[in-house]
Amino acid sequence: MMMRASGILFLAHLAQQSCVYAFAPFAVSSSNSPKRLVKTNQGKAAGGFGKKDDSVPVSHTRDESPSTQNLINFLLQWKSQGLGVDAEAGTEIGYDENGFRGLYATKPFKKGDIICKIPSDCALALADPSVVTDEEMSVVDGAVNFLQWYAMNPQARVTWSSYLDTLPTREANFDPTPDFWSDEEISQLEFPLIIKQAMDRKKQLAELAQKTNLPFDELQFATWLVASRSFSIKITVDDGGLVRETVDSALKGNSASYQVRQQGLRVLLPYLDMINHSSDNHNSELHLIDPEKDDAWFGIRATRPIKKNKEITISYGAAGVETSLGLLMNYGFIQDENKFDTLFLKKGGDDCIESVEGWSTTLEEDEQQLAAGVSGNMANVLRFRTKMKRSYPPAE
Repeated sequence: MMMRASGILFLAHLAQQSCVYAFAPFAVSSSNSPKRLVKTNQGKAAGGFGKKDDSVPVSHTRDESPSTQNLINFLLQWKSQGLGVDAEAGTEIGYDENGFRGLYATKPFKKGDIICKIPSDCALALADPSVVTDEEMSVVDGAVNFLQWYAMNPQARVTWSSYLDTLPTREANFDPTPDFWSDEEISQLEFPLIIKQAMDRKKQLAELAQKTNLPFDELQFATWLVASRSFSIKITVDDGGLVRETVDSALKGNSASYQVRQQGLRVLLPYLDMINHSSDNHNSELHLIDPEKDDAWFGIRATRPIKKNKEITISYGAAGVETSLGLLMNYGFIQDENKFDTLFLKKGGDDCIESVEGWSTTLEEDEQQLAAGVSGNMANVLRFRTKMKRSYPPAE
C-alpha cells in the first residue's frame, strides 16, 4: 500500500486507519438499486478539456491518442478484481466538431442508469484526510499537495503517469483564469466579489510559492489544474483524525468522547474529469456509490434519457450550481446560458452590483466592443460583463 509521500491511494489511505469513511455532499447511491436517484451535491469539477455551449452535438470522433488509451488501460488494471472502467461498456472519450474533448455515450441510457464509474482507489487525494482542521482547503493548498505528492514525486509520477499525462498543459486545452491576468484586467471585471476572489488568490499564490520554494509558474498552473479539474467533497472526522460514517454513529454511546466535524477534501477523478459542463442542459450527475463498503465507487448517473452518441455532461460547482463568477474564476470560461446568474443577482449582497445601472458601461457598449474583435483576457472580461448584465431579473 502506498504511503502519502509516494502518492496516496485515496481510500486505501483511509482503510489503512481501519476506519469507516463517509462523504458529503456527494449524492450517495447503492449498487443494488441502480435506478435510485438522490440529488447530487457535486463539488467543483475539473470537467472536460473545453468549454461547451448548451447544444449537445450528436456526432464525435473517438479519441485514440496514446495518452487516452494508456489511461483506459491503467483503469482496466482493476478489472481482474471486478473493478475498473470498461470504455467499451457504454462510454468513450471523443472530440466534437469544434475539437473539444469530452465523454460520449456509445449506447442508450435510461434515467437513473449508472453511465460509468471508477473505483475509489483510483481517486487522487489532494489533502490528508486524517489531519483535522477548521480551515477550508483552498485550491492553492491543493495545488501545493498536487505538486509535492504527485507531479514532483518521482515514484508517484511513475505510478500515476497514465493519468497525469492526460491533464491539460499550458500549450493545449488551457483557458486562463483570472490568476493569470494582470491587476488591471481583473479590475475591468468591475464586479466586487470576483475581483476580491481573484486578488486574494493571486496573493495566496505568491505567499505559498515563497513559503514552499515551489516555482511560481508551476504552482500557478497547478492551481488552475486543481481549480478546474478537482471535485470537492466533505468527510466527517473526529479530533483523533478518524473518519466516521455519520455524526450520529460517531457520537453513539458516549457523546463526550468525540469532537466531530466535517472537513473539506479535494480529489482528482481520472476518466470522470473528462466530462464537460452544461449549466442548464446537463444530463447526468456525480454519485458516490456504496460508501459503506471497502470497494466504493465514484460514478456518473443519468438524470434523463441519453441517446447513443450524445455527449455526457454535468453541471459544475457545489450542488451542481455554478454562476458565471465561479465558471470564470475556476474554469476560465463564460457560458451563454446560465440560469443561476439571475438567482444570484436577485439575492444581491454587499459584493454584488445591484442593478444594470451600477456598471460603468452599458450592455450595448460591451457588446459593440466584443463585436469589434477584442481578444485574449479582455474578451473574457467583456463576456462576463455582458452575461451578468443580461441576467438581472426584470424590475418588479
